[in-house]
This record gives sequence, C-alpha cells and structure tokens, in this order.
Amino acid sequence: MAKPALVIDFDGALLKSRPFDIAHKEWFSVMAELVKDYSINELAFKPDYFVHVDGIMKRYLGDVDKATRSVFARNIYAMEVLEAMKKWDLVDSLADYLRKIKNKYAIVLITTTPSIAVDGILEKVGCKDLFDVIIGSPMDKEPGKKELLEGFIKKFGKPLFYIGKGDKDMQTCKDLGIKTISVNWVATGEFKGNFEADKVEEIDKILERFRME
Repeated sequence: MAKPALVIDFDGALLKSRPFDIAHKEWFSVMAELVKDYSINELAFKPDYFVHVDGIMKRYLGDVDKATRSVFARNIYAMEVLEAMKKWDLVDSLADYLRKIKNKYAIVLITTTPSIAVDGILEKVGCKDLFDVIIGSPMDKEPGKKELLEGFIKKFGKPLFYIGKGDKDMQTCKDLGIKTISVNWVATGEFKGNFEADKVEEIDKILERFRME
C-alpha cells in the first residue's frame, strides 16, 4: 500500500459492545424458539458457547453440509447485530480522528463480523466513507482474526498498527509480528498491546512517535 495501514477492529474500538452482546443472546433465543428447546438460551452465557453452535444448527437443519449450516447461522447473527446497531453505538471520537488522518494512513477494517452485515452497520453509524479496505468474515466459513489478518498481509503487507480492544486478538497480532494498540474506552481487556490508549488523543501521540522515527 502507498500509505502505512492502520487496522481497526469493530467491537470495542470503533463501536461499543452493546449491539454485539444483544445479537449474541438473540441468536440463541431465536434458535431456542426454532428448535423448541429453551435450554438453548442458557448456552449464550457459557464461555465455550461457540462449540455448541454447529450442533444446534444440525438439530434444526438436519443432514446438510457444514458450510450450509454456517451460512444460515451467520445470517441469523448478521440480522440480529444489524437490527441492534444504533448511531450512538459509534465511538464518535475515533471515527472523527480516523477521518482527519486518512490523508496520511490507509484506514482498514478487519472484523469477524459476518460480511453481509458490515456495509449495513457502517451505513447505520454513518461510516460508509471511513475505510479504504474492508475485510469481513465470509458467510460459509468461521475464520478467526488470524486468518483474516494473514489474508490482508499476503495482499498488502503488514499494517503499521492493529488498533482494538484488549482481547486475544492482541496476542494473535503479536504472533504475526504486527504492532498493536489496545484501547480501553469501551472496556479494559485482559490482553495488552505494545501500546495502550485510554483516550483517542493518545493514539495520535503514539503515531507521532513513529512518524518521527
């Protein structure tokens, strides 16, 4: 890329976690209703909830391949997260800052949010013009952030920074040799980046340091 790239995460960086949390619970609620097994609602609160998703889809769809189950499961989640998303879920200060620096940096969105929902989310929060590159998660697979980042690196090279909340993606980026900034304005995560920012203004100070080096 002609300009150094900044990779931004959705949940916990550009957006508040509220709509994603709602969509997560609603997915299990919808499936509990469809399967007529209301104990499924309880799985939403388990730390290993994801291992149950494919089994639930098998119960509902029957003998179809895994890719088809993934498409249907991710479509339901995509609808729920898009419905839950509101304008006030945007972290306005970050969006405004990224617009200010677009002349110096390529602004990239890499998210495991289903790709079918990404454009709608950006439209609802007024950010369709924000990103130079958008990589969402394909509907027929369940790739983690590592696979999506590797795809970006293969095509464009390593970004200058990954900016996101302090979850396991911080460690994933470190394993890939990507410098990270963990942000705390939505929540303080378990994992720390190479740098840490409590306010958007602190990102500018970090970037300024690298512009000077």
